[in-house]
Amino acid sequence: MNSKTVVRLQGDVDPEQVGVKNARVAELANEGVRVPEGFAVTASAYQAFIEADRLGPVIAREIRRFRAGRDLVVVAAAIRTAFLAASLPRVVSREILRAYDELGGNGTEVAVRCSPVAPQDEEQDELFLHLNTGDDVLAACRRCFASLFSAVAVGNRELTGPDHLAAVMPVTVQRMVRSDLGASGTAQAESTFVRIRAGWGLGDPPAGDADQYSVRPGARPMIVKHRGAKRTKTVYADPRGTRTVPTNPAEQAGLVLTDDELQELARWSVIADRHFKRPMELEWAKDGCSGELFAVEVRRRTLPAVTIHGPVRAGASAQVT
Repeated sequence: MNSKTVVRLQGDVDPEQVGVKNARVAELANEGVRVPEGFAVTASAYQAFIEADRLGPVIAREIRRFRAGRDLVVVAAAIRTAFLAASLPRVVSREILRAYDELGGNGTEVAVRCSPVAPQDEEQDELFLHLNTGDDVLAACRRCFASLFSAVAVGNRELTGPDHLAAVMPVTVQRMVRSDLGASGTAQAESTFVRIRAGWGLGDPPAGDADQYSVRPGARPMIVKHRGAKRTKTVYADPRGTRTVPTNPAEQAGLVLTDDELQELARWSVIADRHFKRPMELEWAKDGCSGELFAVEVRRRTLPAVTIHGPVRAGASAQVT
């Protein structure tokens, strides 16, 4: 599968080509953590798209108009319209479709999302769920490319860089994890315990409504469980959207995760912290069809500032971060 434009999410990958999120997921897979099978459409593919359809002059022209006083929203919309009207280069389309065929081809459900390289582009994290044709995958990739020129993204780059023509947007294509039929949540290590939040359906459940677990992994594990109310869950809604529905009495009364599943998630969380050498947060999902757990994203966890109240010597600071 690996080529200049498409890279499998395993082994050694280049974050500058596949994006930070994809690189982290690939590194976890190399450490034995279960992640959804998939591939990245690279920064080189994005650049080939820009060059083949001569979108660089369009971007430059619209940015000049913005700097001359035209409304940012109008300028960004004009660039995105040009992106969506363009076609992917034949070599890029062929490689994407070949990679999709290796996942199963038409009829195989996949999720497509942005995988930004630059931190200022992470707000534009487009996500397209349960796509099941090659044409859908190609269209979603083009929309992810276009998301690099949302009004927010353009404004951020005007303030902090990089140059708009140097910006790139890799794309992730992965098998769907049917967490709409299963569960999802987060896991993060804190001191000797791993804190796990879990709810039914898609996405990170609200802290006040979710099951909360504290797991001490190892040869003599300890698990503390708190059952949440779990009053609602997010499921798929046609066409390719989501909706929130009430949970049933059995879902509200039961616990989302078994002891074995909790220990597996705790082990993954410890692996992530050790591998990346800093506190990380795992986003996980449970496939309701296969019953398997998957790590779908790993991100840096920001530790809160700690304020120490008490007598302060002259010239000393009372806040520790």
